[in-house]
Amino acid sequence: MLNQLQTLEQTVLELKKQHNYTATELANLKHKMANDDSPHIITDLQNRLAQATQDLNAQAKQSEQLEQSRNALQAQIETLIEENQSLIKQNQELKDKNALAISRAEIIQEWLSKIDKQA
Repeated sequence: MLNQLQTLEQTVLELKKQHNYTATELANLKHKMANDDSPHIITDLQNRLAQATQDLNAQAKQSEQLEQSRNALQAQIETLIEENQSLIKQNQELKDKNALAISRAEIIQEWLSKIDKQA
């Protein structure tokens, strides 16, 4: 009977020990849940993600607008280059005509000089 009492006492001690351990764990869990700020952190992260998404969309829209502006400016540059080439060609034609006119004027002036000398 003493053996059974000692075994029972040992079992009661083990149960008390297990009870204390379980009570401590339960208290820790309650404390952890009371101090858990995960919902706040999650909400904050969701807000930051939403803001980052808005910023990214705004930058994508701005990038698209800049690309359109760049394409328009490139088209203007190409047009200006073509117009410049045309003006260079016209300028060369005018230079050639001017040189021809000067040459003819010189020839006419020589003829007039010869005529004056003969007269």
